[in-house]
Amino acid sequence: MCDATDTPAMESQPQLQKERVVGAQNKLCVKCKAAKPSVSIRRSLYCRNCFVRSSVTKFRTALSKSRKRMPVTAARARVMVALSGGATSSAMLQLMADYQRMELKGYAAEHTYDSIVAGHVDESALFSGYDDAQICDIAAAVDVECRVARLEDVFELEGDRAALLELVHATIAPGTTRDQFCVQLTRGDESTPAREQLRALFAGLGSATDREDMLDIIKSFLLARLARQAQCELLLLGDSGTRIASKLVSLTSRGRGFSLPLEVGAETPFLGSNDVVAYRPMRDLIMKEIAFFNLWTGQSSVVVPTFTTGAPETASIDRLTEAFVVGLDRDFVSTVSTVCRTVQKLEQCPEALTAAKCILCSMPAELNAQAWRNRLTVNVAPNERPLEHVATPSADIQSPLSSFDVTARLCYSCQSLLHFAKPGVALPVFCLDNYREQATASPPSDADNDVDIDADSQQRRESLRQRIEEFFI
Repeated sequence: MCDATDTPAMESQPQLQKERVVGAQNKLCVKCKAAKPSVSIRRSLYCRNCFVRSSVTKFRTALSKSRKRMPVTAARARVMVALSGGATSSAMLQLMADYQRMELKGYAAEHTYDSIVAGHVDESALFSGYDDAQICDIAAAVDVECRVARLEDVFELEGDRAALLELVHATIAPGTTRDQFCVQLTRGDESTPAREQLRALFAGLGSATDREDMLDIIKSFLLARLARQAQCELLLLGDSGTRIASKLVSLTSRGRGFSLPLEVGAETPFLGSNDVVAYRPMRDLIMKEIAFFNLWTGQSSVVVPTFTTGAPETASIDRLTEAFVVGLDRDFVSTVSTVCRTVQKLEQCPEALTAAKCILCSMPAELNAQAWRNRLTVNVAPNERPLEHVATPSADIQSPLSSFDVTARLCYSCQSLLHFAKPGVALPVFCLDNYREQATASPPSDADNDVDIDADSQQRRESLRQRIEEFFI
């Protein structure tokens, strides 16, 4: 989503000023060939004015390419810019606002976008010292309306949404060969504030990686809802090239390879829906470029805290992969650009187009996700006493006391996310909405959980052999 981790790069301005003049003696800007260079980007030297113009051109080119590859249905789309307050999302808002003003003044070849709205998710329920007023000021500075949603909104109960899915079992059941994720339908307690329920959810997760993953899921849902409420057909996400490169590694490590094209692609249907399309127009800019762009254009930003702020690199998978990619790009300057070009070649597999959505993250859930976990998970460790079995009878969704197995409705990554969650954790309200929608449409059978991965692999190998048989000598 928004690249909040770019902001610390702005904190040491003297170091940036020192770095940008190294090796620049007796050399000129590669663009204008007249001015002395002020910054080095991928071993290319730019003066200040040429660098700013180059950054604007990269943004507009990426936006134009995305519009051609995946146009929105409306003739003049209404755009929502995801604004976290970090360096990348703040720069993206300024670039988009300048582009819109250029269209309104008649300098653009065509009028593409109707209006701009900033969408922000307030995270003050989880992080202290968080001031969303500063973020709204960033939007007001460019004369853009800012719509705000709170993280705790995912626990707001109203009307027929007065119930929650509560996790009652998220571990390996003895006597079975698979993980079992059982939930029960519970009536929401209106006396408990939604903010306390949100904190209880994150306190019940097993690691910082799980908490970061859950935070991304909730923020994605709230951004999509904000876009629909504002009648926006297009959502701009502030993922820089550095962020996309690190997400490629971290998402793969967390088991999201099946939905990877949707989560890092230049343009994708947001959360797999057809009513909101997501573009990532900052993908051609690295963190260093965004830091200097904000510095020289006077664009303000705020430090957005996370679960690993101030923590060592090994605090989470995201933190570790980001440090790895940034360190690698420092020594090999083409690392991020090469990874991003590879990302653009990713295509969604045909199975993902028809797969059921995960009730938690709304991404396609691979049919054999549980079978893969069966082969990679140790049921009972040596000399360890098996856990008590929790019965999981098939139950009516309308019964508040019933428990049922939702394993087949969770993707591989969300199964890993909930594996170490504490029993009694209440899932966000939209999980029950997604479950009801899927149960009404086409409920998966129990046989889906028992697919033999060896037989399936054998069929794929045989199909591949037939396709390349004519090339055999």
